[in-house]
Amino acid sequence: MIQIGPRILIIDDEQDFLDATANLLRRLNYEPMITRDVEYALELIESQTYDLVLCDLQMPVLDGLEMIRRIQLYAKDLPVVIISAYGTIDRAVACMKAGAYEFIEKPFEVDHLKVVIERALQFTNLLEERQHLLQQLKAKYKFENIISKSDVMLQIFKLIETVAPTDVNILITGESGTGKELIARSIHARSKRQAKPFVPMNCGALPENLFESELFGYEKGAFTGADQTKIGLFEYANKGTFFLDEVCEMNHSVQTKFLRVLQERELRRLGGHIQIPVNVRIISATNRSPDTILDDDSLRADLYYRLNVVHIHIPPLRERKGDIQLLAAHFLKKAMVTTNKKKLQFAAETISLLESYNWPGNVRELENVVERSVALCNDSIILPADLPSQLQQLEPNHERFDSMSFKQARSKVIAKVEKRFLVFLLRKHRGNITRVAEEAEMTRRNAYRLLQKHSINPEDWRDL
Repeated sequence: MIQIGPRILIIDDEQDFLDATANLLRRLNYEPMITRDVEYALELIESQTYDLVLCDLQMPVLDGLEMIRRIQLYAKDLPVVIISAYGTIDRAVACMKAGAYEFIEKPFEVDHLKVVIERALQFTNLLEERQHLLQQLKAKYKFENIISKSDVMLQIFKLIETVAPTDVNILITGESGTGKELIARSIHARSKRQAKPFVPMNCGALPENLFESELFGYEKGAFTGADQTKIGLFEYANKGTFFLDEVCEMNHSVQTKFLRVLQERELRRLGGHIQIPVNVRIISATNRSPDTILDDDSLRADLYYRLNVVHIHIPPLRERKGDIQLLAAHFLKKAMVTTNKKKLQFAAETISLLESYNWPGNVRELENVVERSVALCNDSIILPADLPSQLQQLEPNHERFDSMSFKQARSKVIAKVEKRFLVFLLRKHRGNITRVAEEAEMTRRNAYRLLQKHSINPEDWRDL
């Protein structure tokens, strides 16, 4: 049968009603499937896809209420409309409590049935769109998009997987540009609050006189210019996640009020008298180290301990040099899309300079450097000349030899040449190990041995 529209399963013990309703739905461009057998209906729902179920309330074997419960076991989001000639308020309420989308009395008006079906199908579409958006959210903030191969970051990913489904408050520390908000969003995307708002607030970006009104909101007439009631960011985050960036910049008077809100799980808007219940998970971030937060009194001790139930520290880029090349390749792909340039790659000398730089601006600075280099590059190879001046002045992979023996120094130099040569060949042959081994005049086994020695993954070059 060719599907001409949404599929609707009709379950009733009266054949005349089934035939009449099926004919009506066909005229409305739906595809009906009819059955008097409730057990067969459940088999159909388990094995096939339907957009809506129309089900009689009183039937032999299983009634409509039990059918709702059974259907939800196989397809919990499938809307069920109960139809009955014995409609009462109590029956309708019982059906709605059991999970029915709507209750219709027999006989019904065609227009009424048409409206109910349209609304139910819209409801299904909204559920599908919601699920699609949640999948997009997870995909955007999946760990594969937080580029890293360092052991410390892999440990952080494991910690996130453990704590994300819980409601514990989390404090993220790390230098500016390390990706603290990306980590916070990744936690939210994996939490049971993922369908609710993620609300970020930069505590250092607002003037002190506006901070409290933005955080808690205000009632109409609370102060000059408050000509209407405004919901604060914290209230807007209800049932979701509230991200406090630069949390140590929050002034102490607001800290006191904020702590009370966290303890009582209620807030009061400025100028208001009603306590509003809130259920919010807090993720905070700061570029200060935990050791100094209490020492310099930037946060009240009681607030600090309430926010710092779980601590995640993001190391600076200079402490995970092995991630620089991976990140640069990732940002290169992004930049080629936005600039409409194709088949760009880094020269080996350029990669060497990137790995030699200290990156005070961390991942954010690296992304900006790559974007600039792509914009300035007039060839297919990004050369050192395309980098900012502070990188061009570096001596690639400069080493201190005062604490090394000749043997150690020679081993280091040989290892660097090996790694650079392998990277060059991998880029040239897009990760094809057979071609790499042939050009290097070695066996595939030796090629794999060297790749493993230098922690190089050929997959990183296959899509370049």
